[in-house]
Amino acid sequence: MRVLVVANGEITSWERSPIEDVAFNKVIAVDGGYQHCKTLGINVDTVIGDLDSLHKQDLEKLQHSGAQLLPFPAEKNEIDLELALIHATDIGAEEIVVIGGLGGRFDMSLANLSLLAHPKLSGVPITFWHNRQKIWLLQPPGAEIKGNVGDTLSLLPFGIEARGIRTTNLAYPLQGESLPFGPARSVSNVFTADVASISLESGMLLAVWTSGRA
Repeated sequence: MRVLVVANGEITSWERSPIEDVAFNKVIAVDGGYQHCKTLGINVDTVIGDLDSLHKQDLEKLQHSGAQLLPFPAEKNEIDLELALIHATDIGAEEIVVIGGLGGRFDMSLANLSLLAHPKLSGVPITFWHNRQKIWLLQPPGAEIKGNVGDTLSLLPFGIEARGIRTTNLAYPLQGESLPFGPARSVSNVFTADVASISLESGMLLAVWTSGRA
């Protein structure tokens, strides 16, 4: 099951096209992300969060449509996006796309991306879409990445050193090398074919694909 999660961060015009090209089985709005859904004309299955961003008319419309409302207190240990992603996995999500998860407060953007390593979300591919970019976490053994010749790919060690990294079809290859956390060595690599492959033996890599040359 493919789930779209709409958060309350920035959404650019770029996200509209890929959303229209993908069939989502469920749509979860993260509190104020419901306003984005209204703007984009997306039907919502669930709204989760403290719901303080919803007007009375919004609540009435959602209740009339049969959407599920999952209210939580404003003061809690989890951020709303965290609750939404955990809920998505609880209902059987096999793939999750997040829009509106970045932009605005930097601390929230960083916290949202950190959720990619959340232990309760392990094994479910989660991708953030934002302004010509897709961002996700690569773990051993790695994966193939589809793109176009000339697209940009950055590989950033996530939390700890990533070791035994090998790449193919990128302009600046890695051949069994390690990337320590801190230095920004593997930023702005370039696709030389429509499919690149990344393998790693240990650690995690934050993959950031950008359409075209960044």
